[in-house]
Amino acid sequence: MVRQLITAQIRPDRACFLVGLPKSSWHYQPKPQQDSELRQHIHDLAKQHPRRGYRFIHALLVRSGITINKKRVRRLWREEGLIIKLKTLKKIRTGASIPMQPEYPNHVWTYDFVFDRTLDGDTLKILTLTDECTRQSLALRVAESFTSVDVKVVLQAVVAQRGAPRFIRSDNGSEFIAHDLGIWLAVQDIGTRFIEPGKP
Repeated sequence: MVRQLITAQIRPDRACFLVGLPKSSWHYQPKPQQDSELRQHIHDLAKQHPRRGYRFIHALLVRSGITINKKRVRRLWREEGLIIKLKTLKKIRTGASIPMQPEYPNHVWTYDFVFDRTLDGDTLKILTLTDECTRQSLALRVAESFTSVDVKVVLQAVVAQRGAPRFIRSDNGSEFIAHDLGIWLAVQDIGTRFIEPGKP
């Protein structure tokens, strides 16, 4: 209709007004698809890690030196139809609960919390990190409380000094199954093994 009016020598803005369209609709030119290389890179990473979501892909992109925020990766992820639908669970395990024995140093680490009290009766929480093969204590941190971020900071320091283990074992405490910690472990190629709380 707008083209017909313009053909009748009516100005485009007047023609848009007559048919009830904004002037920007006439002047709009579709832009070519942006981020084609980045989209392809995300596709390639998604194929390599089919069971991972956009947060994990974002961590890999940042690790490779690409400056990009999570919101942009999420938008591209959705536009490319790469959304992974997960059922809502009370607890999401990020690794297999299969017992295994260490075969060499740095094969399997274990981290856990033990508790103690001060003379004043305050509770202390102690994070222990041990190499299961050598039984060497790799870290011992004491605080009134810990978050998954605190746990990751300790792991980062030990990994930077000794290298990463092949697996790390823990119970299903909230500090150990946090999503961000799971992503960091996966990016470091550290497998997770879980046990029931209170069992060796």
